[in-house]
Amino acid sequence: MRRRSSIFIKILAVILPLVVTPIIVVGYFSIEASADRVNRLARQEQQLLLEAAAGRINRLLEQTLMDLDTLASLPVLEDLFLAQAFRLSVEEEFHRESIVEIFRDFLARTPLYRRLFCLDEQGRPLVGLDRAGTFSGAPRPEWIEVFQRAAQGSQGLYFSDLIPPAADRGPTLFVAKAYTSGLDHLAGVVVIEMDFGQIARIVQDIRVGAEGYAFLLDQAGRNIIHPAFAPYTIDRDHLPDPSLKPLFEAMTSGRSDWLSYRFQGLDKEAVFAPIPSQKWSLAVTVPMGTLHQEAMAVRTRVVQVAAITVLLTVTAAGILSYHLLRPVRRLVAATQRISDGDLSLEIPIGSGDELGELTASFNRMVRDLARTQDELVRSAKLISLGRVSAGVAHEIRNPLNAMKAAMVHLKRRRSDDPLIVEYSKLIYSEIDRLNRFVTDFLLFAKQSPPRLEPADLNGLLSTVLNLFQEKAAESGVTLYQRPDPELPPLAMDPKQIEQVLVNLMVNAIEAMPNGGIITITSTWLPHGLDARDDRGLARITIRDTGPGIDPAHLASIFDPFFTTKEDGTGLGLPLSLGIVESHGGRLTVENQIGSGVMASVDLPAQPTTFGSALGEGQA
Repeated sequence: MRRRSSIFIKILAVILPLVVTPIIVVGYFSIEASADRVNRLARQEQQLLLEAAAGRINRLLEQTLMDLDTLASLPVLEDLFLAQAFRLSVEEEFHRESIVEIFRDFLARTPLYRRLFCLDEQGRPLVGLDRAGTFSGAPRPEWIEVFQRAAQGSQGLYFSDLIPPAADRGPTLFVAKAYTSGLDHLAGVVVIEMDFGQIARIVQDIRVGAEGYAFLLDQAGRNIIHPAFAPYTIDRDHLPDPSLKPLFEAMTSGRSDWLSYRFQGLDKEAVFAPIPSQKWSLAVTVPMGTLHQEAMAVRTRVVQVAAITVLLTVTAAGILSYHLLRPVRRLVAATQRISDGDLSLEIPIGSGDELGELTASFNRMVRDLARTQDELVRSAKLISLGRVSAGVAHEIRNPLNAMKAAMVHLKRRRSDDPLIVEYSKLIYSEIDRLNRFVTDFLLFAKQSPPRLEPADLNGLLSTVLNLFQEKAAESGVTLYQRPDPELPPLAMDPKQIEQVLVNLMVNAIEAMPNGGIITITSTWLPHGLDARDDRGLARITIRDTGPGIDPAHLASIFDPFFTTKEDGTGLGLPLSLGIVESHGGRLTVENQIGSGVMASVDLPAQPTTFGSALGEGQA
């Protein structure tokens, strides 16, 4: 037995190795390795940048605290306090100048300091120096708070929150420490006013990619520096996005780590490190997309390789198509010949794959089409014969009736004339003979009694649809069939039922000269129209989308010779009604103005009468 070879398998055998294998192997290993490497290097880079910046800030803060301790422990501060207490003006002035010189040395050595000053035990300015020189005057409101916090704070030390920038200065931090006299009596407070802008620049200079940035939290989890939020506007208990809470809690724990999170619809990764001197925490956050830029570059290269591979595949597919699709081209050429009316074509089968099966199916279709065309021609001839019969009967019977009426009148007027009596009998005889001829002619055109046999109604519907495919296409009509698979074989005369369906289809197509849709449906009703009827019922519906029937004509559509068509005989629906009723069924037509007509044929099942039906039909 010859092994069946699939075209699909043939194409895959060439395309899959060329396309899928390079993309999967190169793409998978390159992208995965690149993503891992990028993530690892990015974290290391962030960690290094972060630790360097956090260490620099921590050193500045530690140096500030050390300088504050040094200043608060200067003996000259106690000497100044004693000189003031004993009203020694010369000594007081000398000690002031000494403190100013010390402050000047600290300012010159540390650019971070904006101003150094001392407040006495009442919080009043005692000695002060800034970059412009010494200063004095009434205490400022923030100095009073600094004095109070330092005087009441633990170990006399106070580290203020960030003071917003003012007209004469930028953002500021106050670091203050109380100093005492020899008797442990509060003598005053030493204050260092720090230029926080220098610390902020250290944080703001940390950049990773185009969208990465750094931010700073204090020991309470409040933001000190953040490019999107003003200082102290968010904390770990009041966050703009709940997804930030794990990050803020991890940062205030005092450890160094990294964490993935989502903020404002973006997946991000943050690396954070502590600033131990004030228990602050510095973080650098970067969108995950930035981390994967290198991986995206590798992915781009993989796509380029894939594009080249696709070009090679297209070339190979073109070569294959020339050899594999020749049978298809033969089918196309044969279809064109069939459309020109040549139904005698037979295409040789050259392979055993799907194309060979398609060719065999095409040949069967051509044979069925030729047979269907013959049947359609025969059906058309029968319809024409019916129309001719009706016309002949109409044209003959009218003169016969007139002749018969004239002879009756003549016989009454000349009843005593033997010649009239003799010839009237002859004329009556000939009129009766012509009437019998017309009657026999009409009986010839009528359907004969049904010859019942088990038949597949769904198959019969398919045959009728095939008959009208070409005519429907010429009229722009689309045909749909919805068969019921539960429909059993029925006792019927297939030819007569086919004639009924043909008449209904002709009416439906002619009702839509500008095109439309015809839907033919079969339905099996197990209990018929009555629940007590267990014979079952087959229902056929033919629905069109034409303009419908004029309501004034609806009551007359089953009347013989009633027609609204110029070339109609008015016998189609009456003959169809007679055929359906001779099968014990019912034919109904439902009209819907503007949305078409639905014709329904109900045929009862007669499973127990097949034998008798067949015998009666043959008799």
